[in-house]
Amino acid sequence: MGHSRFRPLRQQIEVVALHSIGLMARVLPFRWTSAIGAALGRVAFGVMGRRRRIAIENITAAFGPEVQGKPARDLARKTFVQIGRSFMEFLALPSLGPKGILRRVELIGYEPALEWARQGKGAVMITAHYGNWELCGAALRAAGCPVRYLLPPQSNKGSDEYFDRIRGRLGIEAVKIGFGMRGALKALRQGAFLGMLPDQDARRVGIHVPFFGRPASTHTGPARLAYRTGCPIGIGLIEREPGARFRSRLVATLLPDPASDEPREVERLTRAISETIEAAVRRRPDHWYWLHRRWKTPPPTS
Repeated sequence: MGHSRFRPLRQQIEVVALHSIGLMARVLPFRWTSAIGAALGRVAFGVMGRRRRIAIENITAAFGPEVQGKPARDLARKTFVQIGRSFMEFLALPSLGPKGILRRVELIGYEPALEWARQGKGAVMITAHYGNWELCGAALRAAGCPVRYLLPPQSNKGSDEYFDRIRGRLGIEAVKIGFGMRGALKALRQGAFLGMLPDQDARRVGIHVPFFGRPASTHTGPARLAYRTGCPIGIGLIEREPGARFRSRLVATLLPDPASDEPREVERLTRAISETIEAAVRRRPDHWYWLHRRWKTPPPTS
């Protein structure tokens, strides 16, 4: 009862803090902002005990107690640092502008997506909570693709609006989840590149496909949207390079088969998306968001 009474005040404080941190992030040189984010990540690793434990448990379940000869705890710490960097970098993106973003991000293999944009063809664009995922979409938008994000609304309305304003300054409109598929279908039919992040637990609305050898409830929205519109699926992932620079690759393209029935095709595409993301996480495990309970929802018993 007490927590709910103070919730509006706490949320207002969060919004004020966001504005202050965001202003600092945009004023400082980008490399400094990224370094401050790394420091915040180290602090968060020390004080966020529950999330730290979740990260270590997830890493241990996926790789064992050691990863590349180092304890799972070390990888968890690197994950916090990478998330801290990504958060601060996201706040700073409007100060870079499209040209500044493209100077920092090398786009590799995106020729199919650029051709879809030239043709005015919509696409389901997948990334993961991997590297600086916001920058992944921002770079594609800066390259001239009509990117929109399909996002759930956050519980703090003020923070949600603030983040959407940042995306808006980058030319990216947010399409909110919660009103069925109508808005998403409309955006795709209008030729939008609909950005989605389907790598978190989908609870009871998902289907279970393997992720690191364990069944994980996985969002089927990307596959369903592609099947119903005939749009291609592009999977793009961004990785860090030294000097606060990045490489973003279009690692896979998938095409829905209209001759197949929807449930079978949705499962095939969802499995392929999950396998592609897993391969990237195995390559750069510090880049993924281990703080989330990915395997929280058990598979059906019958």
